[in-house]
Amino acid sequence: MNREAVVIGSGGREHALAQGLKSSGISVWAIPGNGGINAWASTFSADTPHAVIRFFGSRRPLIVIGPEAPLADGWADVFRAAGFLVVGPSAAAARLESSKRLAKAVMLQYGIPTAKARTAFSAAELADWVEQEQQWPKVLKQSGLAQGKGVRVVTSREQAHAVLQDWQSTPQIWSDGVLWEDHVEGYEVSAQVVTNGRDYCWLPPAQDYKRLTPDPDSPNTGGMGAKAPVFVDARTKDQINREIWDPMMHYLRDNALDYRGVLYAGLMMTRQGPVVLEFNVRLGDPETQVIVPLLDVDWYEFWLNVSQGQLPSVPEAKRSAVGVVMAAPGYPDKPQTGLRFRLGDDLPDTMVYYGASSQAEDGWENRAGRVLTVVGLGNSLDEARQRAYARVQSVDFPHAYYRPDIGL
Repeated sequence: MNREAVVIGSGGREHALAQGLKSSGISVWAIPGNGGINAWASTFSADTPHAVIRFFGSRRPLIVIGPEAPLADGWADVFRAAGFLVVGPSAAAARLESSKRLAKAVMLQYGIPTAKARTAFSAAELADWVEQEQQWPKVLKQSGLAQGKGVRVVTSREQAHAVLQDWQSTPQIWSDGVLWEDHVEGYEVSAQVVTNGRDYCWLPPAQDYKRLTPDPDSPNTGGMGAKAPVFVDARTKDQINREIWDPMMHYLRDNALDYRGVLYAGLMMTRQGPVVLEFNVRLGDPETQVIVPLLDVDWYEFWLNVSQGQLPSVPEAKRSAVGVVMAAPGYPDKPQTGLRFRLGDDLPDTMVYYGASSQAEDGWENRAGRVLTVVGLGNSLDEARQRAYARVQSVDFPHAYYRPDIGL
């Protein structure tokens, strides 16, 4: 097999994945890619997996699927049926993310700690529950895919009804229901494992910053930054293995689900122990952008092993990384697009991963809300943070928004 790989997706996560594969000295393709990837990789657009198969003819490059949508749509299944090696779970396994209602039922069945919830299939049904509720805050969570923006924490009936007003006229929100969930207190950790559906190994734990601003009442986003590694002591890690990952492996085995990829658990670390907020069936974004630079591995061999159902060796992260997302004005609701930006000078131990963007005559322009993830590396978290923000300052992107507290 030729040493070439295809990364599917267009965000900062995919830029980091492609950059890692490039470091292995192989040919890298991206579908559709973005401005940063397209500067050095081969790219093309394809709306279906069948178009990708036709493009490559008899060649069978390694395929790494970044986003959740093509996984939910069964791209991994189609590629495997055509003889490709693929990093990513089957569509049936991907329902752990594409249906939070299903994930909640799985957690209850297998005794995985999670917040209590029930599911409404209409705004009217949920409005009745809102009126009856006596304990606040509560969480409204769209069951289907929402690009990280389908969760609202509400502290009153008025706030809950305002969310329902926003959501009630969108039928697809209600097709798999909306969860009315208890709120849990603590701090969040992004726990990610590489798995073959039977066994697993940890990637460095990370923490992302979901809120648009440091204000805890600001809107949820796809992620405004991340830091890694986050310390998880041996006792807690053993508890997470015992109470979360081991039962999940039982679920995958019991249901004969094809899972070759990364399983992500968004955890709330409470006084009573870790509680699962959600499962994702792929690497997190922006967590990937701070994990890939930390691991000294041959990324082609790493993902090739995963695609073949073998667990790779994951070295300990010896440095720290902080990633700051620079977003367009109006994000997350109505981000402005077509805005020009320039990166400025390179700085040591920093890197910039592009989101949806393209090259323009006098620099670059954005095509979506999260435009850049600026990463700093250091021997300490504080050093990594200082380098990340120094690089942010070198970027010429008028009116861009970024949080000032990533890494604190």
